[in-house]
Amino acid sequence: MSGLPRDGEKLVGPSYKEVAAKYKDQKDAVATLAEKIQKGGVGAWGQIPMPANPQVNPEEAKQLAHWVLSLK
Repeated sequence: MSGLPRDGEKLVGPSYKEVAAKYKDQKDAVATLAEKIQKGGVGAWGQIPMPANPQVNPEEAKQLAHWVLSLK
């Protein structure tokens, strides 16, 4: 079993589908999510921090953000 959630599954933070729903109407959603993927963050979904992923380059972060936003 991997440590990654399935797209509809919630482990600690929101599920990927919840993230997609929250950001679906934001014009800068891809850029916002790509930055959060790389730099991490706290406060958007409570006080549990999302860890940074510095090993993910900007293009990969954009691809991941597009994928998350494609979920319904």
